[in-house]
Amino acid sequence: MYRKRLSRREFLKACTLATGWALMAPDAINRYKDRRDSTMAEIQIVEVVAKPLPEKVFQTEKFGISRKTHEEHYKLYQGYVNKTNEIRKALAALTSDDFAKGNQTYSLIRSLKVDYTFALGGVKNHELYFENLGGGGSEPSSELRQALARYFGSFERWLEDLKATGMAARGWVWLAYDHDDGSLFNYIGDAQNTFPVWNATPILALDTYEHAYYLDFQTARARYLDAFIQAIDWEVVNRRYEEALRMSRR
Repeated sequence: MYRKRLSRREFLKACTLATGWALMAPDAINRYKDRRDSTMAEIQIVEVVAKPLPEKVFQTEKFGISRKTHEEHYKLYQGYVNKTNEIRKALAALTSDDFAKGNQTYSLIRSLKVDYTFALGGVKNHELYFENLGGGGSEPSSELRQALARYFGSFERWLEDLKATGMAARGWVWLAYDHDDGSLFNYIGDAQNTFPVWNATPILALDTYEHAYYLDFQTARARYLDAFIQAIDWEVVNRRYEEALRMSRR
């Protein structure tokens, strides 16, 4: 095979170029790293801030749900806020290598994203729950009462359905408005992140985890459900229903 002989001048030129590339390589890598770090720095991580426990929540004491229960319950909510923020930071720090390892059996991105829905669900569910408590004495609006009668047969039958769903649920019950057909339904949830239905707005949240009632009622969940119903702030539920209706009319 023919090989061209390099002159001394050509040899020295080639060596100079090779040395230059070798010296430039670390700088190029650092520039790439800086560019990548700069891109990472542009990710906006929104921090969730815990909402204060509404003072009106403590009005439930007259129905049997104690201040102590709410204070301990609120600590769990704060834990969900903290974990949501922690997972958001972890997700923002994922690398291309982490993305390449995505797998449905096990992978870091799968674990973080599944746990994220649990943590964030815990935030949103509890904010709904605390807000719709403490309005004992208020009533559902005539429009909402008529809607409940339309989709459940009567307001009383809706209450029966709510209590039965509360006894059957392992975590949550949500009365929600379906934006597709305008119906109302008592959805059941076994955890913070099950079983969500898209394009439906929750207007009433009921926590059925034991921590929501055990201090006051021990294992007598039915008594807790009766107390919860008495303590519903219907002004909040009415407002949520009206807002859901306005969303559908847009």
